Amino acid sequence: MAFLIEDDILAPKGAILIEYKGLNPFSIYGKIRDMILTVFHARGVDYFEDDFRWDTTGEPINFFVRIHVDKKVDKWTRGYVYLRVQGSQPRDPLKPGWIQIEVSGKVSTAYPTETMFQKAIFYPFLYPYHYLMYNNIRRRYIRIYKEWIEHLEMEIRSTFNLMQRARLT
Repeated sequence: MAFLIEDDILAPKGAILIEYKGLNPFSIYGKIRDMILTVFHARGVDYFEDDFRWDTTGEPINFFVRIHVDKKVDKWTRGYVYLRVQGSQPRDPLKPGWIQIEVSGKVSTAYPTETMFQKAIFYPFLYPYHYLMYNNIRRRYIRIYKEWIEHLEMEIRSTFNLMQRARLT
């Protein structure tokens, strides 16, 4: 068990929504992994595709992918970025399809409190330490992740000429 503090990176809006309608929307998905690894300075072990669904029984072909990046920032803090990619790809390459990408994230800090020793030493000093010293560091992590998410959004939009911006609240 640990004392856990979580903050939403994109508060108060919660998520960024990117939508595309046009030819070959699934090609966006093919480029997202490299964009994520570059923008977030992540390695392959930080990148996960939790859920991949590809329905080839119908016309058009529907797809859904849930991606997350889990990157350790320091001893106690991790940054998480979540992407939900869904859309529809026609079998005929000349017909338009659509894709929708939702990006969100959080920063999570877990202080260890498994043993009695940790509880006895850690609890009396946790609140003063966190609020006087470590909270500023966490705020900087949140700001950095927010900048990375916005950079990822601009990379996706510029790659596919989607410069209008739609926000999900």
